[in-house]
Amino acid sequence: MDLQKRGYCNRVLRIDLSARKIESSPLPTEAMPLILGGKGLGAWMLYHEGSPGATPLSPENQLIFHNGPLTGTTAPTAGRFGSTTISPATKTYSDSYCGGYWGQMLKYAGYDALVLTGAADEPLALLIEDGQVELKPAEHLWGLNISETSRVLHEEFGDGWQSLSIGPPGEKLRNLAGIFNDTRTLARGGVGAVMGSKNLKTILVRGSGLVKVHDPQRYNRALQLAFRAVRMSSETTLLNQEGTVNILEIIDVMGALPTRNFQSGRFEAADALSGDSFRKHDWIKDYACFGCPIACGKYTRPLEDGIVIEGPEYETTYAFGPNCAIGDRETIIRLNWWCDEYGLDTISAGAVIGFVMEMFERDLIKSSDLDGIAPRFGDASAALALMEKMAKVEGCGEWLAQGVASIAGEYPEAQPFAMHVKGLEMPAYHPNAAKGTALAYAVSERGACHLRGAPLGELFSGSADPLTIEGKPQLFRDHQADKAVWDSACLCYFPGYGMKLKELWQLVTAATGFDYPTVGDLELVGERISTLARAINVREGFQRAADTLPARNLTQPMVGGPADGHIVELAAMLDEYYRIMGWDMEGVPTLKRMQELQLVNGEVNQHGR
Repeated sequence: MDLQKRGYCNRVLRIDLSARKIESSPLPTEAMPLILGGKGLGAWMLYHEGSPGATPLSPENQLIFHNGPLTGTTAPTAGRFGSTTISPATKTYSDSYCGGYWGQMLKYAGYDALVLTGAADEPLALLIEDGQVELKPAEHLWGLNISETSRVLHEEFGDGWQSLSIGPPGEKLRNLAGIFNDTRTLARGGVGAVMGSKNLKTILVRGSGLVKVHDPQRYNRALQLAFRAVRMSSETTLLNQEGTVNILEIIDVMGALPTRNFQSGRFEAADALSGDSFRKHDWIKDYACFGCPIACGKYTRPLEDGIVIEGPEYETTYAFGPNCAIGDRETIIRLNWWCDEYGLDTISAGAVIGFVMEMFERDLIKSSDLDGIAPRFGDASAALALMEKMAKVEGCGEWLAQGVASIAGEYPEAQPFAMHVKGLEMPAYHPNAAKGTALAYAVSERGACHLRGAPLGELFSGSADPLTIEGKPQLFRDHQADKAVWDSACLCYFPGYGMKLKELWQLVTAATGFDYPTVGDLELVGERISTLARAINVREGFQRAADTLPARNLTQPMVGGPADGHIVELAAMLDEYYRIMGWDMEGVPTLKRMQELQLVNGEVNQHGR
């Protein structure tokens, strides 16, 4: 099978940073129809090549960057790529995805994936250009923030390069650190700390190669149908007009907008943070990632001191806005700027601030613990002061930037309202008001996540009653399989508001020529990949006990809004979900199901060997 004519480069770049050894290998040819690429490829390599039980910040932990077969093609949003590793924040399997322009450039440079192991003895920059690979000293870049790093790299290397870089939080191994391609980021789970642990400051790529598809005529027809579906979608039109924050008002009406560290699901200043408000008062220019027909990104007008950001997205607006009881758009823009400039995950950073605000109001933490800052809900100046500390990793920011779970470990009385799952801070949908999403948060292999199959339509499209648990395990399973396919093909989710799995199936089969006779066969690929990620977590010691939610969701009834009085009835949903997936009641994939999914041939133990 010639993968180079099926949407792939058929080359994996492998670098041992300790030995400074650079080599390449082909893709696992026979496995590719089973795993497709992207998420599937990352999970496959981590399962088969990873070191079970490796400390996330140790040289043994793999940091894998991966493309899919559609990356670099003409498919909608085909610049997307991902990363896979063991997270320092959660100790679980962790994958993140990013738009921008780095992903397709890695493909054009000749690689489907980059696997990093080891740790350099000095700060390094990695340069990849059309199959040529070089490691260069980067001591002069260490300590620089993201925009400063980009500026120096441009001065040194000129035009045409795309960079992935970490800021000071990544260098100092903080759990909130991301990896940035300008303003787009691999954000969650401390992936930036993993890169920092390897003493790697930046990865520059430049390439001139082409991506060949298996059946160009059929692919072009599938491409027309895909773009037509995207253009006809009212949801993608709203994304273009008002960005991702267009849903904030809907989520607030549904009583699912996390407010004051998830104490409620309605925010009194939601109107001021709507997509329409940002569009009228703050946004001046659109931003589109490579190959994107939607352009959901928005640049803000310059503030008085010249600050400009691309954003804020919905998740960022929730985290710094309602979650901290801040209704001022300019403050949210400034908080977003600190994250983009220094390399932090906005969701987790906002969760930390909201958590600390509640701790302070409950007298569980003192201003003396916070370098004199006295944070209360709604206090914009205190939020900005805490953010600067985390961004610069100074004073209290050194331990705040380790995340909610780490903080709660030092202040056990705050555990009942420490809003995280498996150590990853919660995104922008209140579980008590969206039971299918609650199940997704609990089960997601990387910790609390709305992007691993959460059936968000229960909130903003009326696809299901959000306050019932009936049917939610099957609904989640279906969404989880679909999203795993999107992440393995490496397309953004947003075309999926117009395209369905059928249109993606048409693109994938034409590009790869793989034998997926029906859409259901592609969905099975997604279930296989989700099960593979679960098997990695089982190997790392995570079973049913880890598939849970904070006490605030399980035992404290919601106050106010449509979900008033509701808690999350999780146990029954877990039982049904495990049954549907072919896992035992501890959440361990059975040998029979692993064999049915062609993940093992014979006996398998919890070490995946």
